[in-house]
Amino acid sequence: MRDPKAMRAMAHPVRLQVMEILNEEGALTATELGERIGESPANTSFHLRTLAKYGFVEEAEGGKGRSRPWRRVSGGIMVREDELTGDARRAAMAMVGALRGAVFRRIERWAGERAGYSEPWQRAGFEIEFKGTLSPEELAQVGAKIKEALAPYRRSDAPPDAARITVAAWGFPTDSAALESS
Repeated sequence: MRDPKAMRAMAHPVRLQVMEILNEEGALTATELGERIGESPANTSFHLRTLAKYGFVEEAEGGKGRSRPWRRVSGGIMVREDELTGDARRAAMAMVGALRGAVFRRIERWAGERAGYSEPWQRAGFEIEFKGTLSPEELAQVGAKIKEALAPYRRSDAPPDAARITVAAWGFPTDSAALESS
Protein backbone atom coordinates (compact mmCIF):
# COMPACT_ATOMS: atom_id res chain seq x y z
CA MET A 1 0.00 0.00 0.00
CA ARG A 2 1.40 3.35 -1.01
CA ASP A 3 -1.62 5.69 -1.19
CA PRO A 4 -1.56 8.18 1.71
CA LYS A 5 -5.32 8.80 1.44
CA ALA A 6 -6.07 5.07 1.75
CA MET A 7 -3.71 4.79 4.72
CA ARG A 8 -5.32 7.77 6.48
CA ALA A 9 -8.75 6.28 5.75
CA MET A 10 -7.75 3.03 7.46
CA ALA A 11 -6.17 4.84 10.45
CA HIS A 12 -9.51 6.32 11.60
CA PRO A 13 -10.57 4.77 14.96
CA VAL A 14 -14.16 4.05 13.89
CA ARG A 15 -12.99 2.42 10.67
CA LEU A 16 -10.51 0.28 12.57
CA GLN A 17 -13.35 -0.91 14.82
CA VAL A 18 -15.51 -1.65 11.78
CA MET A 19 -12.71 -3.63 10.13
CA GLU A 20 -12.05 -5.62 13.30
CA ILE A 21 -15.72 -6.52 13.76
CA LEU A 22 -16.17 -7.50 10.11
CA ASN A 23 -13.06 -9.64 10.39
CA GLU A 24 -14.34 -11.35 13.54
CA GLU A 25 -18.06 -11.69 12.73
CA GLY A 26 -18.34 -11.63 8.96
CA ALA A 27 -20.78 -9.58 6.91
CA LEU A 28 -22.96 -7.09 8.81
CA THR A 29 -25.16 -4.11 7.95
CA ALA A 30 -24.32 -0.54 8.90
CA THR A 31 -27.05 -0.72 11.56
CA GLU A 32 -25.61 -3.89 13.09
CA LEU A 33 -22.09 -2.46 13.06
CA GLY A 34 -23.30 0.84 14.52
CA GLU A 35 -24.94 -0.98 17.41
CA ARG A 36 -21.68 -2.79 18.20
CA ILE A 37 -19.51 0.34 18.17
CA GLY A 38 -21.98 2.91 19.51
CA GLU A 39 -22.34 4.90 16.29
CA SER A 40 -25.41 5.84 14.29
CA PRO A 41 -26.20 3.79 11.18
CA ALA A 42 -25.68 6.92 9.06
CA ASN A 43 -22.20 7.56 10.49
CA THR A 44 -21.29 3.88 10.23
CA SER A 45 -22.52 3.83 6.64
CA PHE A 46 -20.31 6.85 5.85
CA HIS A 47 -17.27 5.01 7.23
CA LEU A 48 -18.19 1.85 5.30
CA ARG A 49 -18.41 3.83 2.05
CA THR A 50 -15.02 5.38 2.78
CA LEU A 51 -13.49 1.96 3.41
CA ALA A 52 -15.11 0.67 0.21
CA LYS A 53 -13.69 3.60 -1.77
CA TYR A 54 -10.19 2.36 -0.94
CA GLY A 55 -10.97 -1.33 -1.41
CA PHE A 56 -10.98 -2.46 2.23
CA VAL A 57 -14.66 -3.55 2.32
CA GLU A 58 -17.37 -4.37 -0.20
CA GLU A 59 -21.09 -4.97 -0.20
CA ALA A 60 -21.91 -8.58 0.56
CA GLU A 61 -24.62 -10.52 -1.23
CA GLY A 62 -28.15 -10.83 0.05
CA GLY A 63 -29.02 -7.27 1.00
CA LYS A 64 -31.80 -4.93 -0.06
CA GLY A 65 -32.27 -1.21 0.40
CA ARG A 66 -30.91 -0.02 3.72
CA SER A 67 -30.36 -3.58 4.91
CA ARG A 68 -27.21 -4.20 2.88
CA PRO A 69 -24.49 -6.22 4.58
CA TRP A 70 -20.83 -5.32 4.14
CA ARG A 71 -17.82 -7.60 4.34
CA ARG A 72 -14.10 -7.16 4.62
CA VAL A 73 -12.18 -7.70 1.40
CA SER A 74 -9.86 -10.66 1.86
CA GLY A 75 -6.11 -10.17 1.93
CA GLY A 76 -3.67 -8.40 4.16
CA ILE A 77 -2.24 -4.93 4.23
CA MET A 78 1.46 -4.58 3.57
CA VAL A 79 3.22 -1.28 4.11
CA ARG A 80 6.94 -0.74 3.95
CA GLU A 81 7.43 2.56 5.74
CA ASP A 82 11.13 2.58 4.87
CA GLU A 83 10.27 2.67 1.15
CA LEU A 84 7.99 5.71 1.50
CA THR A 85 8.73 9.41 1.83
CA GLY A 86 6.88 12.58 2.73
CA ASP A 87 3.11 12.43 3.10
CA ALA A 88 2.95 8.72 2.26
CA ARG A 89 5.45 7.90 5.01
CA ARG A 90 3.60 10.02 7.58
CA ALA A 91 0.29 8.40 6.61
CA ALA A 92 1.86 4.93 6.82
CA MET A 93 3.23 5.68 10.28
CA ALA A 94 -0.20 6.88 11.43
CA MET A 95 -1.98 3.83 10.00
CA VAL A 96 0.53 1.31 11.36
CA GLY A 97 0.40 3.03 14.75
CA ALA A 98 -3.40 2.85 14.76
CA LEU A 99 -3.35 -0.84 13.78
CA ARG A 100 -0.79 -1.55 16.50
CA GLY A 101 -2.97 0.29 19.02
CA ALA A 102 -5.92 -1.94 18.05
CA VAL A 103 -3.80 -5.02 18.81
CA PHE A 104 -2.77 -3.56 22.18
CA ARG A 105 -6.44 -2.93 23.02
CA ARG A 106 -7.28 -6.57 22.19
CA ILE A 107 -4.43 -7.71 24.46
CA GLU A 108 -5.71 -5.52 27.31
CA ARG A 109 -9.28 -6.74 26.74
CA TRP A 110 -8.05 -10.37 26.99
CA ALA A 111 -6.15 -9.59 30.18
CA GLY A 112 -9.25 -8.03 31.71
CA GLU A 113 -11.70 -10.72 30.56
CA ARG A 114 -9.51 -13.82 30.87
CA ALA A 115 -11.21 -15.04 34.05
CA GLY A 116 -14.53 -15.16 32.21
CA TYR A 117 -13.30 -17.66 29.64
CA SER A 118 -13.58 -21.42 30.08
CA GLU A 119 -10.73 -23.19 31.87
CA PRO A 120 -9.24 -24.65 28.65
CA TRP A 121 -9.04 -21.19 27.06
CA GLN A 122 -7.63 -19.66 30.25
CA ARG A 123 -4.85 -22.27 30.25
CA ALA A 124 -4.26 -21.99 26.50
CA GLY A 125 -3.81 -18.21 26.47
CA PHE A 126 -0.24 -17.07 26.94
CA GLU A 127 2.05 -14.08 27.26
CA ILE A 128 5.71 -14.36 26.46
CA GLU A 129 8.49 -11.86 26.93
CA PHE A 130 11.96 -12.89 25.85
CA LYS A 131 15.04 -10.76 26.35
CA GLY A 132 18.27 -11.84 24.79
CA THR A 133 21.10 -10.76 22.54
CA LEU A 134 20.72 -11.37 18.81
CA SER A 135 22.19 -10.02 15.61
CA PRO A 136 19.85 -8.42 13.04
CA GLU A 137 20.06 -11.61 10.97
CA GLU A 138 19.17 -13.79 13.96
CA LEU A 139 16.21 -11.56 14.85
CA ALA A 140 14.99 -11.81 11.25
CA GLN A 141 15.28 -15.60 11.51
CA VAL A 142 13.17 -15.61 14.69
CA GLY A 143 10.46 -13.61 12.92
CA ALA A 144 10.52 -15.98 9.94
CA LYS A 145 10.25 -19.02 12.24
CA ILE A 146 7.26 -17.52 14.07
CA LYS A 147 5.50 -16.89 10.74
CA GLU A 148 6.35 -20.43 9.61
CA ALA A 149 5.04 -21.93 12.86
CA LEU A 150 1.72 -20.09 12.53
CA ALA A 151 1.21 -20.66 8.78
CA PRO A 152 -0.55 -24.06 9.10
CA TYR A 153 -3.26 -22.45 11.25
CA ARG A 154 -4.52 -20.15 8.48
CA ARG A 155 -7.22 -22.57 7.45
CA SER A 156 -10.91 -22.98 6.92
CA ASP A 157 -11.16 -26.53 8.36
CA ALA A 158 -10.63 -25.75 12.03
CA PRO A 159 -11.68 -28.20 14.77
CA PRO A 160 -15.20 -27.78 16.22
CA ASP A 161 -13.89 -26.31 19.48
CA ALA A 162 -11.80 -23.66 17.66
CA ALA A 163 -12.29 -19.93 18.15
CA ARG A 164 -10.75 -16.87 16.50
CA ILE A 165 -7.50 -16.00 18.25
CA THR A 166 -4.79 -13.35 18.07
CA VAL A 167 -1.09 -14.07 18.31
CA ALA A 168 0.96 -10.88 18.39
CA ALA A 169 4.75 -10.81 18.44
CA TRP A 170 7.29 -8.03 18.15
CA GLY A 171 11.03 -8.33 17.99
CA PHE A 172 13.08 -5.16 18.27
CA PRO A 173 16.32 -3.79 19.71
CA THR A 174 16.07 -2.23 23.16
CA ASP A 175 19.42 -0.59 23.56
CA SER A 176 21.24 2.27 21.89
CA ALA A 177 23.94 -0.05 20.50
CA ALA A 178 21.55 -0.84 17.64
CA LEU A 179 21.03 2.82 16.70
CA GLU A 180 22.76 3.97 13.55
CA SER A 181 25.17 6.81 14.10
CA SER A 182 24.65 9.66 11.69
